[in-house]
Amino acid sequence: MRDIFLGKVVHWLVLAVVIAVLWWLGTNLVQTRNYDLFLTVLFLVTTGAVAVIIVTTRKGEKVTREPFEDEPGC
Repeated sequence: MRDIFLGKVVHWLVLAVVIAVLWWLGTNLVQTRNYDLFLTVLFLVTTGAVAVIIVTTRKGEKVTREPFEDEPGC
């Protein structure tokens, strides 16, 4: 299963938290009733998710299925 689900468990937990927060925002219609709160929560969740993934990933660790390759002429 490690070949299918790349990344650490904490990365998948971050995804679950992001989905849960977005679900909560949507079911409470926060994006229509309190747009400032919606943008603030969205910014904080995005910043937190990126920070957790960056901090918990070591340099050189495989995080994608295929390696990134430079295209000729770029």
